[in-house]
Amino acid sequence: MNKKLVAVGFLLCLACFVVIQTARAQTVTPGVKAGDDFTFTTFSYWTSSSALDSIPQDLITANQTTSIDVRISSANDTYITTFTASYFTSGAPQAARGTVNIQTGNITDGGFAAIIGANLNQGDLIHPLGTDAITINDTVTMNGRPTNEIIINLYNSTNGVTLSDDRFFDQATGMLVQETQKSVDDGTVSGDASTSSLTLQLKYSPWNPEPVVTTPEFPPALALSIIVGATTLVVIGLKKKHLILTPVVKA
Repeated sequence: MNKKLVAVGFLLCLACFVVIQTARAQTVTPGVKAGDDFTFTTFSYWTSSSALDSIPQDLITANQTTSIDVRISSANDTYITTFTASYFTSGAPQAARGTVNIQTGNITDGGFAAIIGANLNQGDLIHPLGTDAITINDTVTMNGRPTNEIIINLYNSTNGVTLSDDRFFDQATGMLVQETQKSVDDGTVSGDASTSSLTLQLKYSPWNPEPVVTTPEFPPALALSIIVGATTLVVIGLKKKHLILTPVVKA
């Protein structure tokens, strides 16, 4: 009996060793680089069966956020340093600087956590030296680019709430392109059914930069002819006695 227990224990240890070695054999490298800029937009949704329920503050804040700008300050095989600035419809912007460890998933200070290694494939761990054991579920095409998808679903029977997190990462860079967090309360515990969702979506990126808006410029000769023509029309109009100049008031 003792020999069997020893043999089983040895096999379990060997299995654990193989899993650990497999994880360590997988390496991740950054796909973003210093100077890369990313701009996100946010929006939320909420509904409840009770008219007395209040909208969660984080959902209100999401709909009052005009943009979230993420700049890559530096990147190496372990750490990516980011500077993040959030802008709102009212109030002062908020800024944070920090790092994310793409090997473990750990963040420091205000690091932008939603960055993983580049060129990962289905089944790969996103943090080979971390403890979350999250893997790539699928690779799909989004906006013409290969994109890795991660789907996480959890049900808490204690409070009757189902949580889901659907994330999409650009495969070539490892940067988040879209994430939707959803919470569904079936009302079995709280008595009030409710649904809420919060979405973070990439709007501008190095492969889809924000368009530069410039003021059209007229050639000097054309500009002069327009000014002269407009002046002539004004003079002719003023010479007509029946002409009444009435200011236009917009409602």
